[in-house]
Amino acid sequence: MIYVGIAALVFVLDWYLKSRAEKNLKEDTVREVAKDHILLRKLHNRGLAFHFLQENPRAVLWGSAAAAAGVCLYFFHLLRRGGNALQKLGCALAAGGGLNNLLDRKKRGYVTDYFSFNVKWEKLKKVVFNVSDLFIVLGLVLTALGELKSSLSGKSK
Repeated sequence: MIYVGIAALVFVLDWYLKSRAEKNLKEDTVREVAKDHILLRKLHNRGLAFHFLQENPRAVLWGSAAAAAGVCLYFFHLLRRGGNALQKLGCALAAGGGLNNLLDRKKRGYVTDYFSFNVKWEKLKKVVFNVSDLFIVLGLVLTALGELKSSLSGKSK
């Protein structure tokens, strides 16, 4: 069950980083790290990505719960039926990140985001993430690639 361990590791890693951000970062302060390539800043996101639906926290919570449940159900399905490694890894990353953000949202009423990339494109520079967000995106991409691999190899579900 290495994939369950990976999901747990993603969950614990970002919970730790969010706790540190909450304790050590101020919302109006930006700190440059990693040779100024990463900007540390704390943001409380009450909505989905890009603050979508932030005016409707109940919809955000239930939508997040449904998405996390769907990923977790598919993950357990893959573990039981023997999906390929790419699918399982992708689901493990997405499940760990999704559950972490869901717990953050449920416990605090928002998701703590704490870093952005110091790039020339100002619109991207203003987007603030957390590690779970990156793992969710990476996990969904890997899962899709794993599905494509299965389809191309002719393996049925």
